[in-house]
Amino acid sequence: MVGAFPVFKLGSLALKQRMAQLILGVDFGSTHACARLYSQDLKVVACSSCRVVRIEADDGTCELDPEGVWTCLCQVIKDALSNAGVTPEDVKCVGISVQRNSLLLWDKDTSKPRTNVITWQDLRASNVTKRWNNSLVLRSMKAGGHVLYWMTRLPRFKALASYRFKTILACIRLKHVLDERPLLLAECRRGSVYYGCLETWFLWRLTGGEAFCTDVSCASVSGMYDPFTRRWSGPILCALGIPNEILPEVFPSSHLYGYVRHGPLKVPSDAMPVAVTALIGDAQAATLTEDCLGLGQAKLTLGTGSFLNMSTGNKAYALMSGFYPVIGWASSYPSADTMSAVDVSSCGSSPCASSHSSDLTYLLEGSHPNTGTIIEWLRTEHVFDTYAELEQLLEQGDQLELDDEAKTANTFYVNVPPNHLRRHQEFLEYSETIKRRKFIGPDGVLVGVNESSPELNRIITVRAVMESIAFTIRQMLEQCSKKAGLTARELRVNGNVSLSDWLMQRLADTTGIPIERSGFEESSCLGAAIAAGVGAGVWSTFAAATQMLHHRMNTENGRFRSSSQVNWTLRRHFQPRPDIVQRLRRRYRRWCQARRRYIRQLRSARFIGFTDYHPTSPQTDTSVPRLTPNTTCRIVF
Repeated sequence: MVGAFPVFKLGSLALKQRMAQLILGVDFGSTHACARLYSQDLKVVACSSCRVVRIEADDGTCELDPEGVWTCLCQVIKDALSNAGVTPEDVKCVGISVQRNSLLLWDKDTSKPRTNVITWQDLRASNVTKRWNNSLVLRSMKAGGHVLYWMTRLPRFKALASYRFKTILACIRLKHVLDERPLLLAECRRGSVYYGCLETWFLWRLTGGEAFCTDVSCASVSGMYDPFTRRWSGPILCALGIPNEILPEVFPSSHLYGYVRHGPLKVPSDAMPVAVTALIGDAQAATLTEDCLGLGQAKLTLGTGSFLNMSTGNKAYALMSGFYPVIGWASSYPSADTMSAVDVSSCGSSPCASSHSSDLTYLLEGSHPNTGTIIEWLRTEHVFDTYAELEQLLEQGDQLELDDEAKTANTFYVNVPPNHLRRHQEFLEYSETIKRRKFIGPDGVLVGVNESSPELNRIITVRAVMESIAFTIRQMLEQCSKKAGLTARELRVNGNVSLSDWLMQRLADTTGIPIERSGFEESSCLGAAIAAGVGAGVWSTFAAATQMLHHRMNTENGRFRSSSQVNWTLRRHFQPRPDIVQRLRRRYRRWCQARRRYIRQLRSARFIGFTDYHPTSPQTDTSVPRLTPNTTCRIVF
């Protein structure tokens, strides 16, 4: 799918000079890749996108073809230039945003990939993750972290004491690959193979193998980078046996990484080459676009899962329940003033190695895996057929006054934390009470539905599920307030699930804080362009760029709206309603109680022999399908 915004016509000399300062933002996500050309006031000039093709299998494989992703990147860039009617000489700089933790290995000399791109959704390392979390090595590291934190009170040791491996982390999937291929591990130790995630791979290809780098935002979510010292973590690398020789050098997000020597942005030898001035993770780029730079400002993405990012300023907080510290972004000072003076021929793997980080911002990042997943599951189970019908069912509940506590006082969709998800699935399969349950979801159960009419049960079901999303977000915000002392004054929301006006209003009433749905289109792509502009000296700071963007967005009149990256039909503020806030506060407490009771039930299952249960044992009830996020029981009304 390719789209263009006919904003400018290349007629006048002044306009051509303006076009020579275009900024290219690229976002390579899990489902599609997008490239957008922006003017220096961040108006969209042209855009293009293409679908990302994944390689999937029943064993949990989720990979991408390395040459395929490079071809896809080249195609969207080429189409964006074509749609704008410009050449690479008209592009000042490029910023790249990527899905994080999607890794590959390639040959240092030939650039030939040695593995496919193993995405963050790949599950084959789950057994390795479980084994390492129960290992004596990790327990010893955590015990040492406790002792060092008691002696020094430094937050980095508190983080070490709470460290756990997750399948989503690049380090554990890299460990799995190296364990499976010992010959490849030997080559890594000889220094003939490089490791990198997508941003490093794209940079390597664009610069013709001159730049082998990553940025702090992507490195900080890999599980083997210390966000406190801003270095690769020696203890984690040593424990996992990952050679230091394969790791890229880490720079700030906005930095002069090098110049394009290969691909669709390559220019003639007598022209100034296009500079790569930003690498950044997609979640951090979206947070930057939403102008969440100040302490306590929060961005929520409601997509496949719920992802909450809260700014903690220049301070990194230690790990706490459900959250971990990541680096949002940083700029390389003084790249803004020296970019034009840098010798192009000298820009190799470390073009500005002497520069240091400034404008450094940390984030607390928390997530819940099932948001869009559970809504899509309701649709596949024919609770509703279209999302317009879903919104109608939610509004019908308001008309029936289902918020009346006497009607739905004890009706909840009770979800479980990710660390209890597997036990939830197996317990429901094993328990005799499953036959009496009317609703079993991928990550929870619906409780309190009586024998009313099927139509009313449909309304109650969708309201309970959507309400559980709002309750889960409130729980995340409470953890930030309790553990870190940070209270969000406003929550800026994006993602496909945020299209529901009912959910946005329920979220405002549940949390008691204003909700802003900005309506930005391709916010990660825009964030990459902002970071690139800062790295190229277009703006002196991130705040200068985002304030300019939001000021123009708030004052933009109708004749410029066609050139904006904002969907004005979606942009809306939702204010909490005091009377509903009080009512939902009591309901939220009852939901928490129901959730705790169900989790206790899962934990106590081991006392009735549940821990000895295996899905393949003869006592398994084969009439009950095994519950996974993709295969679930039918809803019966």
